[in-house]
Amino acid sequence: MTDIPDRRPTTAAPKPESLTVVLGSRVRVWDADGEHEYTMLTRATADAPPGCISLGSPVGRALLGCRRGEQVHVQTPGGVRLLTVVDVTATAEPPSARSGGRCEA
Repeated sequence: MTDIPDRRPTTAAPKPESLTVVLGSRVRVWDADGEHEYTMLTRATADAPPGCISLGSPVGRALLGCRRGEQVHVQTPGGVRLLTVVDVTATAEPPSARSGGRCEA
């Protein structure tokens, strides 16, 4: 018998620097006010825990698709903010289970 090499396809986990902001991502950003962390959701209720941000909000729309190190200008009701993406991580569980709040992914 001869040894046959294993030719099954392998899937490698994405490198942290290659993660982009998508629904459910946890993203850390820096702006003139300091560092902030957000969890990207389809919608956030008015009583959502701090850090839950809707993809439909100005900040959510601007961050969608960004990667670590990218900068975006965001028009908010308080004026234009320059955000720098510090880190992006994928979440393994729904934000509502983690936060205990009413965030809905």
